[in-house]
Amino acid sequence: MALAALVMACLPTTARAQARGGPEPGDAQVLLTAEQALLEIFPEARGVAVREWRPTPAERASLEQRLSRRLYEPAYRILLVYDDSIRFRGYALVTEERGKYRPITFMVGITPGLEVRDAAVMVYRESRGGAVRRKRFLTQYRGKTLEDPIRINQDIINISGATISVRSMNAGVRKALAVVTAAFGGAPPPGRPSDLRPVASLR
Repeated sequence: MALAALVMACLPTTARAQARGGPEPGDAQVLLTAEQALLEIFPEARGVAVREWRPTPAERASLEQRLSRRLYEPAYRILLVYDDSIRFRGYALVTEERGKYRPITFMVGITPGLEVRDAAVMVYRESRGGAVRRKRFLTQYRGKTLEDPIRINQDIINISGATISVRSMNAGVRKALAVVTAAFGGAPPPGRPSDLRPVASLR
């Protein structure tokens, strides 16, 4: 399967429609493709492999208890990221969280040590609150783990006029950390994946 198709499969429903040229609200801001977001978070990335993780009912219940929320996705497709020496550099997960009215699509990059490496907003659909896409806000997530609150006025500074979007980003980052931790248990994938594809083939 072409890498473009693999990455398309990683996108949540709304982002998939956008990537295929489907309708988006008139005020939607399409900021980054999946490839651009990946390279923004992992500039050294040269290859990716995709792993789908479908939690069992017990795993889902555990995740929801840890996150104190219901999860809507039946499965998660996680990108395993490698550099040109085939060294494993981390995980990337594309997710969506509802803002005030519409979903925000973004990618969360996670290190092999299960810390947030960075986040990148891919599509922003609200008329207000778009400051969450800026690097000076997103850098607050770097180094965060599941042991951190990742909450407004605890370890994440709020943005005036964007409180709901900030809460949505917080929720998505925590979810990405929890999903990757549950799926891989902190153990990096061994060796070179048989389905490793070059990032450049996304073009």
